[in-house]
Amino acid sequence: PDGVGQTILMRRSTRSFTGKALLQEELASILEYAYQPVLETPASFFSPSLLTTYLVIQKMVGLETGVYLYTPQTKEVTLLQSGRFHAETTHFCLGQELAQDAAALVIHTAHLPSALSQYGDRCYRYLHLDAGHIGERMNLAAIQMGLGVSGIGGFYDDEVNALLGLSLDTIIVYITTLGRAQDD
Repeated sequence: PDGVGQTILMRRSTRSFTGKALLQEELASILEYAYQPVLETPASFFSPSLLTTYLVIQKMVGLETGVYLYTPQTKEVTLLQSGRFHAETTHFCLGQELAQDAAALVIHTAHLPSALSQYGDRCYRYLHLDAGHIGERMNLAAIQMGLGVSGIGGFYDDEVNALLGLSLDTIIVYITTLGRAQDD
């Protein structure tokens, strides 16, 4: 197989990153692929509009290090807080070196009261399905580009909220790390 089929066969989670920078264009391509079909899918299937996407840029050519808000509809990134946050990302990802060495972390969040009002008690599952769908598409895009990627499902929610400046009624749904893969 070729194309997406070949990429699916190559799909894997990166075990370690080199710590080298990504290009802003590489990140933009990954995010565009991850969100494009999601934005075109009828809302009856799922609603990524309930997710908010933040980027923690740790080493990237073309973007200052810091915390950004990503708006998929316009493909814009907005700097919220500049600075280096390696220690914080490593800590809130349970000490995983993937977070320390990643060029970028993509963090999906959701305001739980808004999600509950729209979907009721099942919203928690829907949010995770939506974030998982986007995360898997980021994985496929990164692998296709020869980059490293890994999802992080274990993290300290309150510490992530603190870095992003979010209230505790906003939940952290999923984190994806991106970077240059270390040769295994």
